[in-house]
Amino acid sequence: MNKFLASDHQVELMNDAYQIISSVLAELRDNGIPDEEIFSFTQTLIKHFDPVELKKLETLSYEKDALFKEANDL
Repeated sequence: MNKFLASDHQVELMNDAYQIISSVLAELRDNGIPDEEIFSFTQTLIKHFDPVELKKLETLSYEKDALFKEANDL
């Protein structure tokens, strides 16, 4: 298996993203949003970018498109 080797640019981008995300999450907490809601929100974001979840959504979309095409042909 190939190991992921991040370039300096990728590491810099990830560090920048970490700082931005941390700042936004801290701002949410400072504005009184409970930790549980922040956690739920971040889980939703992670799920949004999950490759397995994206594949499931793509398959579901393809199946729905096929059903609509079949219904239109009737």
